[in-house]
Amino acid sequence: MAKTNIDTVEHASTTADTQQPWAALGLKADEYERIREILGRRPTIAELAMYSVMWSEHCSYKSSKVHLAQFSENTTDEMNEKLLVGIGENAGVVDIGDGWAVTFKVESHNHPSYIEPYQGAATGVGGIVRDIMSMGARPIAVMDSLRFGAIDHADTLRVLPGIVAGVGGYGNCLGLPNIGGEVIFDPCYQGNPLVNALSVGKMRIEDIHLAKASGVGNLVILFGAKTGGDGIGGVSVLASETFDADGPAKRPAVQVGDPFAEKVLIECCLDLYAAHVVDGIQDLGGAGLSCATSELASNGDGGMRIWLDRVPLRDASLRVEEILMSESQERMMAVVEPAKLEEFMAITRRWDVEATVVGEVTDGKHLEIFWGDEQIIDVPPRSVAHDGPIYNRPMQRPAYLAALQGNVPDDLARPADGEGLRAALLSLMASPNLCDKSWITNQYDRYVMGNTALAMPDDSGVVR
Repeated sequence: MAKTNIDTVEHASTTADTQQPWAALGLKADEYERIREILGRRPTIAELAMYSVMWSEHCSYKSSKVHLAQFSENTTDEMNEKLLVGIGENAGVVDIGDGWAVTFKVESHNHPSYIEPYQGAATGVGGIVRDIMSMGARPIAVMDSLRFGAIDHADTLRVLPGIVAGVGGYGNCLGLPNIGGEVIFDPCYQGNPLVNALSVGKMRIEDIHLAKASGVGNLVILFGAKTGGDGIGGVSVLASETFDADGPAKRPAVQVGDPFAEKVLIECCLDLYAAHVVDGIQDLGGAGLSCATSELASNGDGGMRIWLDRVPLRDASLRVEEILMSESQERMMAVVEPAKLEEFMAITRRWDVEATVVGEVTDGKHLEIFWGDEQIIDVPPRSVAHDGPIYNRPMQRPAYLAALQGNVPDDLARPADGEGLRAALLSLMASPNLCDKSWITNQYDRYVMGNTALAMPDDSGVVR
C-alpha cells in the first residue's frame, strides 16, 4: 500500500531547517532541541510524533517520576521478600506461596472518561486487563475507585451513568466479577472525574512473562484487532491538521473497546503461554505501536526492525505517524523464536485471532521502522521509552491544609437538643458519600463465573 510524501530519515538528514510542529505536539523548545541532539539531525515527522507522545505526561510521568521514585527508594528488604516483579513492568507480581502468585494493576483513565464516559471507562478496564495478561496471568477480578463532582450538578449526571456502565460492561463481558470499590462526590472533581480501575490475576510463578525483545533473529508479531484511527488524539494532538492541512478529518480521541474480542485474546494468550512459544510480550495501550516497539526494544539486549506497512489496518487512509500512535484496543505484540512461529500461528488461527509478523530483533542498538524500503524511524529506543525528560516542579504546602487538618471532631458544635440531633442525623443520612451505594454496585455483576466468595457490600472482595 503506497504512501505519498513520507518524511524519511534520509530526507531529514539533509533538511535541517525544516519547520516542525513540535509545540503543537506538546513539546517544549528545549525538549525538541534535546531530540535533535540525540539523533544528530532533525527528527522525521514520525520520530517527532513518537517522542512527543512517549515524552508526554501520560506516558513518561515526567513531572511525577521524582515522587513515584520514593516507592522503590523506601522499600525494605522485608517488603521485597515476596515481590517477584515491581515498578517498571506492566504489573506487579507477588508470591503468595505454594508456587502461586498474584498480579495487580491499577490505572486511571480520567480525561478519556470525561470526554466520552462509556468508552473512556470501558477501555480503561480493558487496558489494565491486558497488562495482567501480558505478565502471563489469567485475570480473575476487577475493582474501581471513582470520584465525581457534586451529585446534583448537571455534568455529574452526564458522566456518571456512562462511566459506571463502561466499567461494569467491559469487565463483566470478559467474565470478570467487580468485587469492590468506592465512589466519592465532591465539587472539586467537577469537570475532572477520576476513574481508577484495578485488575487482579493469578498465575504460577514459572509462568511470569516480561516485556522484552531479546534474541537476534527472533520475530516480532502483532496480533489481535486491526489498527484503526481511534484514540490517536488521546495522548497527543496527532489528530489535528498540523501535519497536513489537506489530510483526513480529525480522528476520535477516545479509544473504542470490544470486550468480546479481548475475551478471545485472553484465552489465546493463555494457550500461547502454555505452549511456551512466547519469549517476550507487550500489550498495546497508550501511544500504541510507538510504546510497544520502543519499550520491547529498550528492555531487550539488541535492536529491533519493524515494517509498518505490514500492520493490518481498519482504515487505509491512516498516515504512517497515525499508525504508530493509534490506540486501537485489543492488540498485543509478541517476540517469538522462528522455530516456534508455526505453532504460534496455529494457536492464533484456532482462536480466530489475526497475527502478522511485522519485524525482527536485530544485533544493533536502534529501533528502526520502515514503510516498505523507506526508513522513517532510526532512534535509540531507550531515549524514547525510558530516558525522557524529568522535572522537579516547584511545590509548596497549601495554606489551607493546616487549618483543615486541625479541624478535629472535638472542635465541632454539638447538638444541644433532640431537634439538633435529628437535623445532624438527617444531614449525615443525606450525604451521597455516606448513603447506600447499591444503586451503583448493583449495576456490576459481582458473581460472574461463580468464583466470588465476598463482594459488595462486604468490607473486601475475595475470589476463590
